[in-house]
Amino acid sequence: MDREILHITVPAFPIALARVIHSNLRGRPVAVAPLNSERALLQCVSAEAASDGVYAGTSIYHARKSCPALIVIAPDPHLTAKGSLALMELSGEFTPIVEPGAGRVFLDLTASRKLFGPARDVAARLERAIASHLGLEAMAGAGINKLVSRVAADVMQKPGVYDVFHGSEKSFLAPFPVSVLPGVGESRQTLLFRDLNLQRVEQVASLSVPQLRLAVGPFAPLLHDRACGIDRSPVQPPRFSTEIVEEGLLDQEENDDAILLCELLRLVEGCGVRLRRLKKGARKVSLSVMYADGVTQQGKKLLPSPTSLDLLLLRAVEELFFTTCKRRQRVRGMRLSCDQVAEEAGQMDLFAQAEVKVSQKQCDLQETLDALREKHGRNVVRWGKGVASRKEELTHSEPMPEWDPEKTKYMTLTKS
Repeated sequence: MDREILHITVPAFPIALARVIHSNLRGRPVAVAPLNSERALLQCVSAEAASDGVYAGTSIYHARKSCPALIVIAPDPHLTAKGSLALMELSGEFTPIVEPGAGRVFLDLTASRKLFGPARDVAARLERAIASHLGLEAMAGAGINKLVSRVAADVMQKPGVYDVFHGSEKSFLAPFPVSVLPGVGESRQTLLFRDLNLQRVEQVASLSVPQLRLAVGPFAPLLHDRACGIDRSPVQPPRFSTEIVEEGLLDQEENDDAILLCELLRLVEGCGVRLRRLKKGARKVSLSVMYADGVTQQGKKLLPSPTSLDLLLLRAVEELFFTTCKRRQRVRGMRLSCDQVAEEAGQMDLFAQAEVKVSQKQCDLQETLDALREKHGRNVVRWGKGVASRKEELTHSEPMPEWDPEKTKYMTLTKS
């Protein structure tokens, strides 16, 4: 049975989402880039900016020379994630086999063809739903595989459906440049041009696999199949992950360790409460530090045993923070990940490292804190390290004594 693959894409997805919220951006040249430097590279550009010679990967400085009216906005990962989730939920009404991407989704409609009709009918209904619910204009491509449907959707200049009939995949891809084929990046494209003078897909398809192997090596069989319109890769729905992630962006870029540790404590508490609700513990923690200049550093640490207690997690994450965050650049945000989630109790390993002993007082304290926060709010009880969140408070406060997990006098009670 031939597959029915539908591809829905929203061009310049971050900009399209921003235009839904800010109407003054509509119809004007817009680009997305970090706003910390004129040398920052554009991540996404609108069609209006592209018509003025502005492309993704150009620096803000050179882009504004080409287009003085260019409006540059900062990336908004939360808005992008929210829009992607909404796009996936609308697509999930037609089939459970949905593969999400950045402003695009693949749908496998093979099994639901009798229920909703052919892919072009589903595409028309889905485009109307996206326009009415999200206020976005989407393009659709339908075909027998992911490659053909993706290229068909990217060809569209206006909202609509490009349906590639089954059996015409090779002739459909023939006039396109070689760069539309997955796996043909800038280096391989240059290699194909230089050695074999291959510029269009039809020229690649006309060669044999041994001839292509002279230029691209082991990649030749896969490249030949793709040039002929053959793509066997399945539509893969998001896989279930046991990873627990908390991330946050600072109100303003900081390099004060005390303020950064306050934010780190908030992330630890968020991961800890989610672990305890699952009655699980994390064996591995990962910390990503995002700097103001766009650089990201990451560190990982294995714990002696699975744990979910805030104090034990914080002790490990603090060590990880000081070994990871070593640049003299201001920090824009952090991301904490707890992985290898497992039961906190289990058979001991004969050659395992000495485990950190957890007293009953610590467990009782954590259980009491969780009960208070669930009843009166998250900020009803706060650890002393999480109170001073501004520089003014830090300069007028006394030095924080050494933190003893067995003592509770360093906690601060706030009125609910």
